[in-house]
Amino acid sequence: MDKELLIEQYKIYYSMKERFVDRNFTTNKFYLAFVFIILLAMFYTKDISFDYNITANLVLAILGMAISYFWWANADTYNTMIRVKLKHVMDEIEKELPFQIHALEQKGFVQYKKQNKILVFSDMQKAVALAMLLIFFVLFLLQIVYPIAELIYGPMVTI
Repeated sequence: MDKELLIEQYKIYYSMKERFVDRNFTTNKFYLAFVFIILLAMFYTKDISFDYNITANLVLAILGMAISYFWWANADTYNTMIRVKLKHVMDEIEKELPFQIHALEQKGFVQYKKQNKILVFSDMQKAVALAMLLIFFVLFLLQIVYPIAELIYGPMVTI
């Protein structure tokens, strides 16, 4: 294959990968803002209830769990796709080039990560999404348990 064409394909593919990473950051900002808005809405709607003792916070907690799950799944999908683009496709292209820059960079990064035990952004994305899922789950449980406790023990002091 023509080396100039191969280098041009590599440049195009690398820029596509960078745009994909940028979309990943944008998506994470969207989910973070959405979760923050739900938490804020829970604060302002804590006294609103509907029929059958369904509260606005119960509905928002369920929404928050769903959004957090989609955030986690989306981060996982982006991470998988980026790895596929990097590891499989770019490494295959580099095999035809005189020097494998990306493969060397990845090898160095993996080695550095192991030696220094660092968390990378993709790990943090999923950890934050999972933490938010757990927070919304606890808030959901409180919305279920608190009314049941009031039925059993009578009115409780609210904070």
